[in-house]
Amino acid sequence: MPSAVPSATPSVAPVRPSISKAGLAYFFTVALRSQYGTDADVATMWVQPEVTVRVHGGTKRSRSCLNKVVADFNALTATTDLTLTGGTPDIEFYFAPVTKFRSIEPHYVPGNDGFFYVHWSSGFEMTSGTVMIRSTGIGERARCHLIRAELTRAMGMANNSGKYPDSIFYGRYSTPTRYSSLDKEVIRLLYSGAVHPGDDKKSITRAVTVR
Repeated sequence: MPSAVPSATPSVAPVRPSISKAGLAYFFTVALRSQYGTDADVATMWVQPEVTVRVHGGTKRSRSCLNKVVADFNALTATTDLTLTGGTPDIEFYFAPVTKFRSIEPHYVPGNDGFFYVHWSSGFEMTSGTVMIRSTGIGERARCHLIRAELTRAMGMANNSGKYPDSIFYGRYSTPTRYSSLDKEVIRLLYSGAVHPGDDKKSITRAVTVR
């Protein structure tokens, strides 16, 4: 009697997200470059399923805003969530006067009311980061905007743009406290499972369906 032939394990189709043409162009602007330092022109991102954040200082309203940002971000991502922790974190998050920024993060660039700095490996995987938000001399709306903008940038979307005033990545004066539709597309794509550290425009374009 012939022996049974084991059935092949079904292959899992790779993730192939759909994104608008404008969304993909915006992704290339904000996620493949950085506001300061050398442009890598490739994706830099966190790879673990959970990125932990430890918070220092902050008013009740500021922490409430931070909680909302974390929830909004996690609702968009398939592979990596933000989690607040009291233990050893991946990202240290500070509410502090601007005069303290340089002592917290030596790479601070003066003139910024919010600032982030991240480290990544030679393989473009993020390994640790610092976010600083001005705690005095600005209103709650501006602070809430900075919380959303700087923490999101610390997740791998590091560049500004001058194109969409309703975007948190807008580089001129604007204080949106929600993600725009294009912001959501960018975040979804980076943490969809289709993009990997070191991917460039060509490889990302091949990995998505542009609608």
